[in-house]
Formats: sequence, structure tokens, C-alpha cells
Amino acid sequence: MRIAQLAANTESVPPHGYGGTELIVSLLTEELVKRGHEVTLFAAGSSETKARLITVVDEPLRAAGKYNMLQWPAFDMQTLIELEKLQDQFDIVHSHMSWSALPVLDRLNCATLTTMHNQVKPYCKGIYLRYKHLPYVSISNSFKSLNLPDQLNYIGTVYNGIRVEDFSQVSNGQARAGLLFVGRICKDKGAAEAIDIAKRLNMPIKIAGKVDKNDEQYFEQEVKPRLSYSGAELIGEVDHNQKVELYNRAVAVVYPINFNEPFGLVMAEALASGTPVMAFDKGSVREVLDDPKTAIIGTTVDELVSRYPELKDIDRNDCVCRVKELFSVEKMVDGYEKLYQELLINP
Repeated sequence: MRIAQLAANTESVPPHGYGGTELIVSLLTEELVKRGHEVTLFAAGSSETKARLITVVDEPLRAAGKYNMLQWPAFDMQTLIELEKLQDQFDIVHSHMSWSALPVLDRLNCATLTTMHNQVKPYCKGIYLRYKHLPYVSISNSFKSLNLPDQLNYIGTVYNGIRVEDFSQVSNGQARAGLLFVGRICKDKGAAEAIDIAKRLNMPIKIAGKVDKNDEQYFEQEVKPRLSYSGAELIGEVDHNQKVELYNRAVAVVYPINFNEPFGLVMAEALASGTPVMAFDKGSVREVLDDPKTAIIGTTVDELVSRYPELKDIDRNDCVCRVKELFSVEKMVDGYEKLYQELLINP
């Protein structure tokens, strides 16, 4: 198949730091190339791929710092103009660009598919409803239930995938110790609650993540005071190798989210490392985790603290097996290939 993968210009593909959607786009693109498809990736400059790369900006907009956020949509529009010019070269266009691509997708002569990575907000709901007939796919069933499930033309659910081998357990003779929080340091991800859980358990915790400008007030008011707990260590944003090492040294990853998580790559990555997860029961958590086989799931800090002793009964091999079965790159690409083929038969 001749496949176009369409990404926004905010981050590179794959991302150099945080960027869940861009990571998925990269893994999908490279596996499709490996399987012999003719793939074109529309993405920010400095993206790395074995596919043909088409870009309208030399470097990802967030890292470049040359333009303010109000100007970013103009570059995505330029990408869409290039896509429309080249549309006859593709059998299918797979968009990860959210609502902004929909008007152009609707005009293309080839098949299209849009993955819903982000929740439909009031400001863009009308756009989705105008193009509700286009084919959509969700990254979890719980996420689909929150995003106009009875109005958009959902043709399937495909879970995000990771390269399981990239998170293999490291045998370095060092015993696992302490808890780990990985993710943006914000209210949604529950950074403050993660520290509270560690403090209640009298355990050390490493906090690995970045603070976006929008979350600076939350950090100053909720997280920074909690860092006075002697067991809490703020590491900041980490690269892949650092993250893998952290996973492999942790007793458990703490995931006390305060929002309906669409998927949650951190949960899958932790399991691939043989590391169980302590999570709040929100969004896709029960689709990704299996309580009590690979995780303990609760609704409050008290509940997770009280259930902590159950972690000793979790077999780390069960954690890895669950990811291999449900959340590998191969499983994800199998799902997308099936949808592509269905769309080409029945556009």
C-alpha cells in the first residue's frame, strides 16, 4: 500500500523528549516500512525515518522557539497544502493531526483514517460533527466512549504499541528500590498524589518529567512543597535510556491520574520492564492494566496505600506477557493494516 502518515509540526517524529503521539507515529511508520509498504511521513524537520519525509519547517516548532503558539497552525496548514498536492500518490492518508486536518481530508480522492489521540473539546466539537462521516479510530474503548461515540464514524479501536524489547529487564545485580513517577508534572497526571503515596508508605520516589509553562502554578503550589519530603527526588525530563533504567530499578510505577487517560504509554512501558503499576481507576487504566495480576487499581490515595502489600504477589513475567499480547508494535500495526485494507475495499 502507498500510505501517508500525517503528523503535526510541534514535535519531531520520534520526539526527542516528551511526545506520546509522535512516538506512536514513528513506531507505526517504521514498522509499515519494514513490512514493505511505500510510506510517506509528513512531519517536522529533524524527524528521523526510513520513510520518505516531507516537511515544511526545518525543526519542530516547540524546540525552535522562533514562533509563538498562535502561529503554529499556519505550518500545519502548509503541510496540508503539500498533502493535497500529492494526494494522487497515496492509497490512504492516516492523520494524527486532530481536527485541523479534517476539511482537507474530506476533499482528498484517496481513503483516509483519523486516529483520535486527543479528547473532543467544546471549541472543536462542531468541526468533528461537520466531518462525522469520515473514518475514525480510537486508542481505547473508554476513550471512544468520551468522544462522540454515537456520532462519529468509528471503524475500530487500535491500542497504542511499544517495542517491548526496548524495555527489557536489566540484570545489573541491583535490587529494585522505591517508587517511580514518569510523565508531565501536572494535575492531570497526579504528581502531587504520587509523592503523597510514597510519603505514606515511607518509601523513596523519583519524579521524572517536565513542567510545562501552563503547569508552573500547579508545580509551585502543589508539587514543590511536597518535595520537602526527604524521600522525593525530582529528576526532570529523561531520555529513553534513562527512563528504561528508572523503570528497571523501581518496585512500582505510581500512576494516580486525575483525568480520563486516553491510553497511557507509561503504563505499558512499565509493564514491559516487568514493573507493576499503582494506578487510579480513570479512563483506559483497566484496559491497559490487569488488577491484581499486573497492577493494583484504586480510587484514592488511601486505597493504593492499603493495597501496597499486594505488589509482592505480582509476577513480573506476567507484566511483560500482557504487553506482548496486547500492546506491542506488531499488534498495533496489525490492527491498522486491517483497517487500511477494509477502507480500500469499502471507502
